Amino acid sequence: MIKRMKKTISLFMTICILVAMHSNSFAATTAGQEMRTQVLYLADIITNDNFMNDFVTRAEFARMIVKASKYKDSVSYSDSITAFSDVDSNSEYASYIKLATKEGYMSSYLGGLFKPNEFVTYKDLTRSCLALLGYENSDFTGSQIAGRYELFCSLKMNDNIDKNINDFLTKKDCVNGIYNMLKTKVKGSSSAYGTTVFKDMSVNSDGDLNATGLTKTKLEGPFILKRGEAFNLAIPFDIVTANIFINGVSQTLEQTMRELNNMGYLVYYYNKTTKTIYVYKEGTTLESSTMVKKGYVNHIYYSASDTITPTRVQIDLAYYTLSGSDVKFAFSYAGTIHVGDQIIFIYTKSSTGSDEDDSGDGEVVTEGTITNAYIYNLNY
Repeated sequence: MIKRMKKTISLFMTICILVAMHSNSFAATTAGQEMRTQVLYLADIITNDNFMNDFVTRAEFARMIVKASKYKDSVSYSDSITAFSDVDSNSEYASYIKLATKEGYMSSYLGGLFKPNEFVTYKDLTRSCLALLGYENSDFTGSQIAGRYELFCSLKMNDNIDKNINDFLTKKDCVNGIYNMLKTKVKGSSSAYGTTVFKDMSVNSDGDLNATGLTKTKLEGPFILKRGEAFNLAIPFDIVTANIFINGVSQTLEQTMRELNNMGYLVYYYNKTTKTIYVYKEGTTLESSTMVKKGYVNHIYYSASDTITPTRVQIDLAYYTLSGSDVKFAFSYAGTIHVGDQIIFIYTKSSTGSDEDDSGDGEVVTEGTITNAYIYNLNY
């Protein structure tokens, strides 16, 4: 009788702890919901920002949690043989489920089942996030579920999640939980988890995630658009609904085409995830040290010890070094760019302003290093 009373009191105290923590789940945070969602979208943890109030299946959550892990770029779709009888090996989630359970990010059920179509619960989220942070079963005494939830809340990973421990989670709940986990320090470390897994993610002075670097990592380009070419055919999404920036300033498609006709060419990058197009005229591109320019090739220089691979060029009487095998090949004897050609090129400005010329002409002043170069044949 006494043993039963102790068990009842213990259970009651556990429930009280959980309820008390739950009441603090609306702690104010600097980052708004839209920003949190966008961070996970750019990180490819979620595939779109729609249906935020829909419940998330365990299969869908397996993808989210693996995409938030160090294995985010190493999932093999060919290696989808599963130990679970209720998971189709041809499913788009099969590889994620296999990895999530293998690494202990998610648990399975007795009888070799994963139950991929059931909705994910709050206790699933706490297990996954803490596992990614490096916490193991041995870190918790007594009830594993209660212990994990207590730590989850004490680390403020419950911010903006208004659910009980066994409740099903919406996509919005999952976004908030994973976002909170990304900015939480790894077990035994002073570094936020997100900065250790995503090299272009940082934490700002408010303690929230800065996703600007993620935007850059998803950029494709640079590409050249010349007068007379159809811009809509060069972009892999609907250009009418795209966000367009010219030298960092928001512009309409009509303004962009007007600039194209005036300039004769534009350099552009695009981000398929955010459906954004970054267009540049002559001037600053992605960084303050990266420039777009047009000019005539005066000379192409080769190393005294290597007469096959060019090392430096002179364009409009200014010197530039060459970076990368593709660029060096373009300026070589077998390449497409020769002395006298007018080209469009992108270069990184030199920090020193001078460089030793290994062609034997001594030290010369260099404007920078060319990273991309294109023949300028204007279309009308």
